[in-house]
Amino acid sequence: MSQLRLPLALSLVAVLLAAGSAGSAETPAEPTHLEIAVWYDGAASDLGPLNDLTWSFQQRHPSVVVSLRRRATLTAYPLLQQWALDPASAPDLTVISSTWLPQFQASFASLDAAAQSDAGRKITPSVWSLFTTGGQVKAVPWGVAARVLLIRSDLLQAKHLQAPENWDQVLALLPGLSSPPQVYAIGLPGARAGGGAALLQEMIWAEGDSLVGAEGAVDLTAPAKLKALTNFCALAHAAQPEVLSWTQNELESAFAAGRVGMVFSDTWAARGLKGATGVPAYQVLPLPRGASEAQHIMGDGLAVMAKGKSVALATEFAQFILTASAQEKLVAWGGLPVQQDLVKKSADPLLTTLLPTLTTARLSPPGQPVALANALDYAIYLAVSGRSAPAEALAAAEEMLRGTVTPPATGAPTGVEK
Repeated sequence: MSQLRLPLALSLVAVLLAAGSAGSAETPAEPTHLEIAVWYDGAASDLGPLNDLTWSFQQRHPSVVVSLRRRATLTAYPLLQQWALDPASAPDLTVISSTWLPQFQASFASLDAAAQSDAGRKITPSVWSLFTTGGQVKAVPWGVAARVLLIRSDLLQAKHLQAPENWDQVLALLPGLSSPPQVYAIGLPGARAGGGAALLQEMIWAEGDSLVGAEGAVDLTAPAKLKALTNFCALAHAAQPEVLSWTQNELESAFAAGRVGMVFSDTWAARGLKGATGVPAYQVLPLPRGASEAQHIMGDGLAVMAKGKSVALATEFAQFILTASAQEKLVAWGGLPVQQDLVKKSADPLLTTLLPTLTTARLSPPGQPVALANALDYAIYLAVSGRSAPAEALAAAEEMLRGTVTPPATGAPTGVEK
């Protein structure tokens, strides 16, 4: 009996092992999930280019599932704060504004290796400065934009005028574009935190100066700043009524409605207006030059959470974002082409004059104090309202910045955030 039962037992074991082996072959391994936080208030159906992007990565990694988690833009800052305190609740990657990187840099993994890779070296070098903080690259380009001048080409053609390249030409063009109350030559932001401070900073850059000196000193009364504010006031004379009540967004709507001849904006808005019903024909121009160029870039990056569940895979996804095929999808989503091969073949007429300027573009220094913007808003308020001459307005703004004066006038900025 025992001699007959032993082979039978061995045969049974073999059958069970074979069945187990066959069963494991039929049961696929659990996929690895990557979650990306995307701040977007539109419909999920509008995420086509981003879905194509994640699908392309999944084709290279069949065992990976990439999920785009759409979140309301107003929740971005509080959620970044939450994830900094509770990394376990964070996604694997998140889109983040370059202006917030310094504050949250400890939450993100270094992407220096990605930036120094072959694909990374094909990204426009100035763009990396957007996503570098504390000496490390903490994000890869996801949606880069530039500040631009939008000008109605239909008015230029009708009045036989040339598009401006520098500030002298902009100022000379104002009378030709002005036919109030139907059309004002330029839309100018003057409301507190409405965009005027950003424009004045760019005008200061064009004069070869900066808000903060090499040693960290601030001198708002310097000659270049006086010239910039004087030019700002000259623009105000040809701008829409009640300049001090207008914000950037309102002016873009006025431009789309044909109420102003030109407005300072960004490439996101410029591309959004393209093809919209009722919008006059327009050109997209780089910011006007002065003593130097003053092209201004900004944008969103994609960062890897340093304490995420799949840091290595998330970092690989960030590296993938630098490829030409991935960047092409992000351009379709609305960003500028910042990958070398895409820049060379870009045929978008809205961008032909802009792209060459990106190599020397500037950006607002990461972590620049809000108090500086408040001070510039105050100088604009005093000068444009006629309460002070430009030189006096800048001196008063510097006093405000140093905390010795709080503006008492109704409608003026009411505090200094340090």
